[in-house]
Amino acid sequence: MSTESRGRGHSIRAVALVIVGLLASVGVSAQPPEPELLTLERAIALAQESNLDLAAVDARRVLVATTVAEASARRLPRVALDSGYQRTDNPVLVFGTKLLQGDFRARDFDLGRLNDPSSVGDFANRVSIEQPLWAGGRIAGGIEAAEAGLRATVAERERARQELVREVTDRYTGAVLATHALAAARASLESAGAHVRFARDLFESGLVVESDLLLARVRESEVEAAVVQAGMDVEIARAALNLSLGRDQATRFELPEDLAPMPPIGSTLDQLVERARERRPDLEAARSRSAAAVGLQRAIRGGTRPEIGLVAGLESHAADLLGVDASNATIGVGLRFALFDPGRRARMDRADAERELANLAVRRSIEHAELEVRRTLAAFGAAEQRLALAERGLELSTRSLAIVEDRYRNGLTTVVDLLAAESALTDSRVRELAARRDVLLARVDLDLATGAL
Repeated sequence: MSTESRGRGHSIRAVALVIVGLLASVGVSAQPPEPELLTLERAIALAQESNLDLAAVDARRVLVATTVAEASARRLPRVALDSGYQRTDNPVLVFGTKLLQGDFRARDFDLGRLNDPSSVGDFANRVSIEQPLWAGGRIAGGIEAAEAGLRATVAERERARQELVREVTDRYTGAVLATHALAAARASLESAGAHVRFARDLFESGLVVESDLLLARVRESEVEAAVVQAGMDVEIARAALNLSLGRDQATRFELPEDLAPMPPIGSTLDQLVERARERRPDLEAARSRSAAAVGLQRAIRGGTRPEIGLVAGLESHAADLLGVDASNATIGVGLRFALFDPGRRARMDRADAERELANLAVRRSIEHAELEVRRTLAAFGAAEQRLALAERGLELSTRSLAIVEDRYRNGLTTVVDLLAAESALTDSRVRELAARRDVLLARVDLDLATGAL
């Protein structure tokens, strides 16, 4: 082989190695990423960033903020520009137009010109400014109502955020519970399979009748159905959690093996009730709605008072489009007062009624908040007691199954007792997991009731 051929062969092999390396790198990069370990804190953060319901509340807050800007703008001057052209031979208008253009002459006093003037064209421009000086409380009341409405919207947004945290916690713990329930069902399936093998060995040895083996197989089939149901529950729980997080419902993620314990409450009932009155955003929203009703009442009552404003204007007139033959300025102060307004009394009565309703809503919200604190505190205490009982039941069920399995191996009990003990252990596992979740949710409900979530 020539030197040239060998060099060409080395080049081909080098290119082939490069291509193989590129394909390998592409294959590595094409592998799907490992699903993230989703903690409860991370889930809550994702929901607050991407949840569509919370985004809708944010959009409403932006919308309400525009009403504040609109109400505040009523204190500022309004500037308008009016431009127009007219041509007329109306004697009065011709007389006035010539005066405005500064083109009135002595000859224009001729009776013939006055009575039968030639047509005159006029390009007029006027810049006017209107500045309210005193509106009797209309503007101030409108601003007060708008700002209170914005505060209410901000408080409602915080309440919506806290409710979203509660929703995410519910669905997150539901997914964890469903995952553990699936694991418990699979563990029960392994036990049921082992029991089938025990029964088969004893049956083949002539120590038990065939009905024991058949009952063990029936139990195994029941547990297999429970595993299928538990698997479906896991998929639904994960999809619901992804929905709350504002992402594709098929997104893969991993969950921790257990739920973190909740810290102690450390507060008395009276302290919790007082905290709820001070911190609950829905109570703040109700108070702000009441303040908005006061502002609206003030604005409507302002309609019974006169309105004083400043008016100024600058005019220019010309016979040509781009010219300025003459200009003039005007400034004045005006007063406007509605002598008869048939709907005024009804508007005032409505404002009074809305204020009374808003005040009642505040009082009702405070009472309901106290009741919710009492209810959630009691529910938390009951959940802790159920968890302690469930943990004790799980311990007893585990020990009981071990004893029954040993007795069954030695022919001292029936398969019915064995299957009952295995079923009791499965139920105890699920109850313990559910009780642990109930404690977490009860504490979250208590924090939501006090506005501390």
